[in-house]
Amino acid sequence: MTATSPRYLLKKIIKIVVCIITTYTGYQYISRDRANKKCLAILTYHSISNEIEPDETVTPEEFERQLQYIKKNYKVIPLEEAIECLQTDIEKISGSIVITFDDGYSDNYYNAYPLLKKHNFPATIFLITGFIENNGGKYLSPSQIHEMKNNNISFGSHTISHRILTRLTNEEVVREIRGSKDMLESQLDQKINSFAYPVGTRADFNDEIVDIVKACKYTCACSNMYGMNDKNTDIFALKRIGIETTDNFFIFKGKLEGALNIMSYKDTRFFQRFKRIFFPL
Repeated sequence: MTATSPRYLLKKIIKIVVCIITTYTGYQYISRDRANKKCLAILTYHSISNEIEPDETVTPEEFERQLQYIKKNYKVIPLEEAIECLQTDIEKISGSIVITFDDGYSDNYYNAYPLLKKHNFPATIFLITGFIENNGGKYLSPSQIHEMKNNNISFGSHTISHRILTRLTNEEVVREIRGSKDMLESQLDQKINSFAYPVGTRADFNDEIVDIVKACKYTCACSNMYGMNDKNTDIFALKRIGIETTDNFFIFKGKLEGALNIMSYKDTRFFQRFKRIFFPL
Protein backbone atom coordinates (compact mmCIF):
# COMPACT_ATOMS: atom_id res chain seq x y z
CA MET A 1 0.00 0.00 0.00
CA THR A 2 1.35 3.43 -0.88
CA ALA A 3 0.61 6.87 0.44
CA THR A 4 -1.43 7.70 -2.70
CA SER A 5 -3.80 4.72 -2.44
CA PRO A 6 -7.55 5.45 -2.24
CA ARG A 7 -7.60 4.44 1.43
CA TYR A 8 -4.83 6.94 2.28
CA LEU A 9 -6.47 9.71 0.31
CA LEU A 10 -9.82 9.06 1.98
CA LYS A 11 -8.25 9.18 5.46
CA LYS A 12 -6.52 12.46 4.67
CA ILE A 13 -9.69 14.02 3.25
CA ILE A 14 -11.72 13.00 6.31
CA LYS A 15 -9.13 14.51 8.66
CA ILE A 16 -8.97 17.77 6.72
CA VAL A 17 -12.76 18.05 6.64
CA VAL A 18 -13.00 17.40 10.40
CA CYS A 19 -10.30 20.02 11.09
CA ILE A 20 -12.13 22.61 9.00
CA ILE A 21 -15.52 21.86 10.58
CA THR A 22 -14.20 21.98 14.15
CA THR A 23 -12.39 25.25 13.39
CA TYR A 24 -15.49 27.00 12.03
CA THR A 25 -17.83 25.64 14.69
CA GLY A 26 -15.53 26.70 17.53
CA TYR A 27 -15.00 23.14 18.76
CA GLN A 28 -11.29 23.38 18.03
CA TYR A 29 -10.80 26.44 20.22
CA ILE A 30 -12.72 24.90 23.13
CA SER A 31 -10.57 21.77 22.82
CA ARG A 32 -7.38 23.79 22.52
CA ASP A 33 -8.17 25.80 25.64
CA ARG A 34 -8.94 22.60 27.53
CA ALA A 35 -5.78 20.92 26.25
CA ASN A 36 -3.47 23.80 27.08
CA LYS A 37 -4.81 24.36 30.61
CA LYS A 38 -5.84 21.01 32.02
CA CYS A 39 -4.66 18.23 29.75
CA LEU A 40 -1.56 16.39 28.67
CA ALA A 41 -0.88 15.32 25.08
CA ILE A 42 1.15 12.15 24.47
CA LEU A 43 2.19 11.72 20.85
CA THR A 44 2.68 8.30 19.24
CA TYR A 45 5.13 7.81 16.40
CA HIS A 46 6.21 4.55 14.80
CA SER A 47 8.53 4.64 11.78
CA ILE A 48 10.51 7.76 10.76
CA SER A 49 11.50 6.98 7.20
CA ASN A 50 11.31 8.04 3.56
CA GLU A 51 9.91 4.60 2.70
CA ILE A 52 6.20 5.28 3.04
CA GLU A 53 4.45 1.97 3.54
CA PRO A 54 2.58 1.56 6.85
CA ASP A 55 -0.02 4.05 8.07
CA GLU A 56 2.31 5.26 10.80
CA THR A 57 5.34 6.32 8.76
CA VAL A 58 6.49 9.96 8.99
CA THR A 59 9.32 11.26 6.82
CA PRO A 60 12.40 12.72 8.55
CA GLU A 61 11.70 16.08 6.90
CA GLU A 62 8.14 16.16 8.20
CA PHE A 63 9.28 14.98 11.63
CA GLU A 64 11.81 17.82 11.81
CA ARG A 65 9.11 20.34 10.84
CA GLN A 66 6.84 18.96 13.55
CA LEU A 67 9.58 19.14 16.18
CA GLN A 68 10.32 22.74 15.25
CA TYR A 69 6.64 23.62 15.68
CA ILE A 70 6.49 21.81 19.03
CA LYS A 71 9.61 23.62 20.23
CA LYS A 72 8.05 27.01 19.48
CA ASN A 73 4.69 26.28 21.07
CA TYR A 74 5.03 23.58 23.73
CA LYS A 75 7.32 22.09 26.35
CA VAL A 76 8.47 18.50 25.84
CA ILE A 77 8.78 16.49 29.05
CA PRO A 78 9.69 12.85 29.87
CA LEU A 79 6.86 10.35 30.27
CA GLU A 80 7.88 9.67 33.89
CA GLU A 81 7.55 13.35 34.85
CA ALA A 82 4.24 13.59 33.05
CA ILE A 83 2.76 10.64 34.94
CA GLU A 84 3.83 12.06 38.30
CA CYS A 85 2.35 15.48 37.58
CA LEU A 86 -0.80 14.04 36.01
CA GLN A 87 -1.64 12.54 39.39
CA THR A 88 -0.47 15.38 41.62
CA ASP A 89 -0.24 18.76 39.86
CA ILE A 90 -1.49 18.80 36.28
CA GLU A 91 -1.27 22.61 36.10
CA LYS A 92 2.50 22.21 36.31
CA ILE A 93 2.60 20.45 32.95
CA SER A 94 0.01 22.54 31.11
CA GLY A 95 1.12 23.12 27.54
CA SER A 96 3.45 20.12 27.68
CA ILE A 97 3.87 17.20 25.29
CA VAL A 98 5.30 13.71 25.69
CA ILE A 99 6.87 12.04 22.64
CA THR A 100 6.65 8.26 22.36
CA PHE A 101 7.47 5.65 19.71
CA ASP A 102 6.00 2.17 19.40
CA ASP A 103 7.74 -1.00 18.17
CA GLY A 104 11.38 0.14 18.19
CA TYR A 105 12.23 0.40 14.49
CA SER A 106 15.89 0.98 13.69
CA ASP A 107 14.96 4.14 11.77
CA ASN A 108 14.15 5.63 15.19
CA TYR A 109 17.92 5.54 15.78
CA TYR A 110 19.00 6.70 12.32
CA ASN A 111 16.34 9.33 11.62
CA ALA A 112 14.49 10.33 14.80
CA TYR A 113 17.23 10.17 17.42
CA PRO A 114 19.54 12.79 15.79
CA LEU A 115 16.65 15.24 15.53
CA LEU A 116 15.56 14.63 19.10
CA LYS A 117 19.14 15.30 20.24
CA LYS A 118 19.28 18.43 18.12
CA HIS A 119 16.26 19.87 19.94
CA ASN A 120 17.19 18.32 23.31
CA PHE A 121 13.86 16.50 23.48
CA PRO A 122 13.31 13.45 25.70
CA ALA A 123 11.30 10.55 24.31
CA THR A 124 10.18 7.04 25.25
CA ILE A 125 10.42 4.07 22.89
CA PHE A 126 8.28 1.01 23.57
CA LEU A 127 10.24 -2.06 22.48
CA ILE A 128 9.03 -5.43 21.24
CA THR A 129 11.68 -7.42 23.07
CA GLY A 130 11.50 -10.50 20.88
CA PHE A 131 12.51 -8.39 17.87
CA ILE A 132 15.66 -6.88 19.37
CA GLU A 133 17.96 -9.81 18.64
CA ASN A 134 18.39 -11.28 15.14
CA ASN A 135 16.19 -8.58 13.66
CA GLY A 136 17.79 -8.23 10.24
CA GLY A 137 18.27 -4.51 10.78
CA LYS A 138 14.59 -3.57 10.88
CA TYR A 139 14.51 -3.06 14.65
CA LEU A 140 16.83 -1.44 17.17
CA SER A 141 19.92 -3.37 18.18
CA PRO A 142 21.18 -3.67 21.79
CA SER A 143 24.09 -1.29 21.08
CA GLN A 144 21.74 1.34 19.62
CA ILE A 145 19.40 1.02 22.59
CA HIS A 146 22.26 1.46 25.05
CA GLU A 147 23.54 4.55 23.25
CA MET A 148 20.09 6.14 23.23
CA LYS A 149 19.52 5.20 26.86
CA ASN A 150 22.48 7.43 27.78
CA ASN A 151 21.15 10.35 25.75
CA ASN A 152 17.70 11.33 26.99
CA ILE A 153 15.77 8.36 25.55
CA SER A 154 13.89 6.04 27.90
CA PHE A 155 12.44 2.64 27.10
CA GLY A 156 9.30 0.75 27.95
CA SER A 157 7.81 -2.63 27.10
CA HIS A 158 5.60 -3.37 24.10
CA THR A 159 5.41 -7.12 24.90
CA ILE A 160 7.63 -9.91 23.55
CA SER A 161 5.89 -10.60 20.24
CA HIS A 162 3.32 -7.80 19.68
CA ARG A 163 0.39 -10.21 19.65
CA ILE A 164 -2.97 -8.69 20.55
CA LEU A 165 -3.41 -9.49 24.22
CA THR A 166 -7.18 -10.03 24.19
CA ARG A 167 -6.64 -12.96 21.82
CA LEU A 168 -4.28 -14.78 24.20
CA THR A 169 -4.75 -17.05 27.19
CA ASN A 170 -4.12 -15.63 30.64
CA GLU A 171 -0.80 -17.50 30.84
CA GLU A 172 0.30 -16.09 27.48
CA VAL A 173 -0.64 -12.56 28.54
CA VAL A 174 1.44 -12.86 31.71
CA ARG A 175 4.39 -14.19 29.72
CA GLU A 176 4.18 -11.32 27.19
CA ILE A 177 3.87 -8.60 29.84
CA ARG A 178 6.15 -9.89 32.58
CA GLY A 179 8.64 -11.57 30.28
CA SER A 180 9.28 -8.44 28.24
CA LYS A 181 9.83 -6.42 31.42
CA ASP A 182 12.31 -8.96 32.77
CA MET A 183 14.22 -9.05 29.47
CA LEU A 184 14.52 -5.28 29.25
CA GLU A 185 15.53 -4.84 32.88
CA SER A 186 18.24 -7.46 32.41
CA GLN A 187 19.56 -5.87 29.20
CA LEU A 188 19.40 -2.26 30.35
CA ASP A 189 20.22 -2.84 34.03
CA GLN A 190 17.42 -0.52 35.15
CA LYS A 191 13.78 -0.62 36.13
CA ILE A 192 11.25 -0.65 33.31
CA ASN A 193 8.16 1.17 34.51
CA SER A 194 6.10 1.90 31.39
CA PHE A 195 4.13 -0.41 29.10
CA ALA A 196 2.24 0.04 25.81
CA TYR A 197 -0.54 -2.28 24.68
CA PRO A 198 -0.05 -3.73 21.17
CA VAL A 199 -2.38 -1.94 18.72
CA GLY A 200 -3.91 -0.35 21.79
CA THR A 201 -7.56 0.39 21.07
CA ARG A 202 -10.18 -0.49 23.68
CA ALA A 203 -10.75 -3.77 21.81
CA ASP A 204 -7.13 -4.80 22.43
CA PHE A 205 -6.99 -4.78 26.24
CA ASN A 206 -9.45 -5.22 29.09
CA ASP A 207 -9.65 -4.90 32.87
CA GLU A 208 -8.07 -8.30 33.44
CA ILE A 209 -5.07 -7.34 31.28
CA VAL A 210 -4.76 -4.01 33.11
CA ASP A 211 -4.66 -5.93 36.41
CA ILE A 212 -1.80 -8.08 35.06
CA VAL A 213 0.13 -4.95 34.04
CA LYS A 214 -0.28 -3.59 37.56
CA ALA A 215 0.70 -6.92 39.12
CA CYS A 216 3.91 -6.90 37.06
CA LYS A 217 4.79 -3.62 38.78
CA TYR A 218 4.59 -1.22 35.87
CA THR A 219 3.70 2.30 36.97
CA CYS A 220 1.77 3.30 33.83
CA ALA A 221 0.52 1.94 30.51
CA CYS A 222 -0.15 3.68 27.21
CA SER A 223 -3.01 2.77 24.92
CA ASN A 224 -3.54 4.10 21.42
CA MET A 225 -6.99 5.39 22.24
CA TYR A 226 -7.10 8.85 20.74
CA GLY A 227 -7.24 11.92 22.92
CA MET A 228 -5.79 14.03 25.73
CA ASN A 229 -5.22 13.06 29.36
CA ASP A 230 -6.49 14.93 32.41
CA LYS A 231 -6.30 14.45 36.17
CA ASN A 232 -9.05 11.83 36.02
CA THR A 233 -7.30 9.70 33.41
CA ASP A 234 -6.51 6.10 34.31
CA ILE A 235 -2.71 6.00 34.12
CA PHE A 236 -2.96 2.38 33.00
CA ALA A 237 -5.04 3.42 30.00
CA LEU A 238 -3.31 6.61 28.90
CA LYS A 239 -4.62 8.15 25.71
CA ARG A 240 -2.28 9.16 22.91
CA ILE A 241 -2.39 11.12 19.67
CA GLY A 242 -1.07 9.03 16.81
CA ILE A 243 0.91 10.87 14.14
CA GLU A 244 0.40 9.13 10.81
CA THR A 245 1.41 9.07 7.17
CA THR A 246 -1.77 10.88 6.19
CA ASP A 247 -1.15 13.82 8.52
CA ASN A 248 -0.06 16.87 6.58
CA PHE A 249 1.16 19.85 8.59
CA PHE A 250 -2.33 21.37 8.79
CA ILE A 251 -3.69 18.13 10.27
CA PHE A 252 -0.71 17.81 12.63
CA LYS A 253 -1.31 21.26 14.10
CA GLY A 254 -5.02 20.53 14.32
CA LYS A 255 -4.33 17.38 16.32
CA LEU A 256 -2.21 19.27 18.86
CA GLU A 257 -4.92 21.91 19.19
CA GLY A 258 -7.64 19.33 19.81
CA ALA A 259 -9.38 19.66 16.45
CA LEU A 260 -9.58 15.89 15.96
CA ASN A 261 -10.49 14.89 19.53
CA ILE A 262 -14.01 14.31 18.28
CA MET A 263 -12.68 11.28 16.40
CA SER A 264 -11.92 9.38 19.59
CA TYR A 265 -15.00 7.26 18.86
CA LYS A 266 -12.92 5.18 16.44
CA ASP A 267 -11.06 3.51 19.32
CA THR A 268 -14.18 2.14 21.02
CA ARG A 269 -14.65 -1.64 21.19
CA PHE A 270 -17.74 -1.49 18.95
CA PHE A 271 -16.10 0.54 16.17
CA GLN A 272 -12.91 -1.52 16.20
CA ARG A 273 -14.76 -4.84 16.06
CA PHE A 274 -16.88 -3.57 13.18
CA LYS A 275 -13.82 -2.20 11.36
CA ARG A 276 -11.92 -5.48 11.69
CA ILE A 277 -14.64 -7.34 9.84
CA PHE A 278 -13.46 -5.48 6.73
CA PHE A 279 -9.83 -4.75 7.69
CA PRO A 280 -8.60 -7.66 9.85
CA LEU A 281 -5.27 -7.28 11.62
